[in-house]
Amino acid sequence: MSLLHLALDSISEGDLQRLVDERIPESKNIEYKQALLYVTDEQKREFLSDLTAFANTDGGDLVLGISETEGAAGELVGLNNLIPDEAQGKIENLLRDFVEPRIIGVQMRAVALSLGKHALIIRMPRSFSAPHMVNHRGVSRFCGRNSNGKYDLDVHELRLAFNAGETYAERLRSFRLDRINRLVSGEAPVQLSGDHLLVLHILPLDGVRREGRLQTEELRKADQNFQLKPMNAGGWGQTFNFDGLLVKSSDHDGKSKSYVQLFRKGFIEAVETQLLEPRQMRNDGPKAKIIPSIAWEQKILESLPGYLKSLGSIGIPLPYSLSLSLLNVRGFWMYANPSHFVHYDNVAIDRDHLLTEEVLVESLNEPVEALLRPLFDQVWNACGRSGSINYDDDGKWRPRQ
Repeated sequence: MSLLHLALDSISEGDLQRLVDERIPESKNIEYKQALLYVTDEQKREFLSDLTAFANTDGGDLVLGISETEGAAGELVGLNNLIPDEAQGKIENLLRDFVEPRIIGVQMRAVALSLGKHALIIRMPRSFSAPHMVNHRGVSRFCGRNSNGKYDLDVHELRLAFNAGETYAERLRSFRLDRINRLVSGEAPVQLSGDHLLVLHILPLDGVRREGRLQTEELRKADQNFQLKPMNAGGWGQTFNFDGLLVKSSDHDGKSKSYVQLFRKGFIEAVETQLLEPRQMRNDGPKAKIIPSIAWEQKILESLPGYLKSLGSIGIPLPYSLSLSLLNVRGFWMYANPSHFVHYDNVAIDRDHLLTEEVLVESLNEPVEALLRPLFDQVWNACGRSGSINYDDDGKWRPRQ
């Protein structure tokens, strides 16, 4: 048993006391420390080695404020004079300054205890960019964990860890490209009402490593409060399919204009067909292949928070890879209000499909407008612009009417 089955924000003093009462032993995923020590150089190196060992293996919790007795939880003693925000800031600085590469997805929680002290839980993810090295004042160290605790990785284990990181990245890219190829070939999970597709992929890095698959109850929970509402949909409904959970817009003539597929590995694919549908600009002219400069960004901005919250609600750990694709868009151009139109900016897209680079979602507290801006800018670049015109000088999304 560990604490990993509990959301970090929900852990209480009672949960910590249960570790003591049941004498839960230290393991690959949990370790106890009576005190928080990071004053001397040796203490800093040892502390960071404890944290990176979790990240280099399967992740886990370092629980500070519980003593260890014979390899198990001894007593809930709490930490003396802990100022939670100050301590968390110092730990973040240590991880930033003395660990390479940076560990993404570290979480911390201070639990107030009835005796007036605090316990501090540091939840380390199983890192996608492992192995992580502690590099402090000329001393370097790679650590891993097993059931007996922390140990130094040997050359063979280091080689495997470096190769695994590259494999995970390749598997994520392969999944995305396979899905794009299927959509271009007409193999969507529903019959779509249009051919010009706006595609958003949210791929948790943990998904390429997880051995388990989301079960029915987890899939259902992910869509609580309609978090998986399809983009630009008025009415929608959910159904299960072989890949997981499908939420699709209401059918018209047996076709849907948008859907969200939640895969059993925790991947999300959101597809919309109407925002890029060629439209009549003049009564006597042909339908224009345009990207509406505001609407396409707005619909993505409206939808992404729910998708991210959905993954968080079922315990899918950060980070997530976020990418945007526009399919079958050769000849399309960005339509802006005439007051923002310059003739030499009117550049048509010169390829069939636009696949943006990926960005990492490292925190669920980061504004979605900041996450999406690099992706939006790449599409505007393809249309001859230096970036989206809908952001102000402070980086806030302020659409140009």
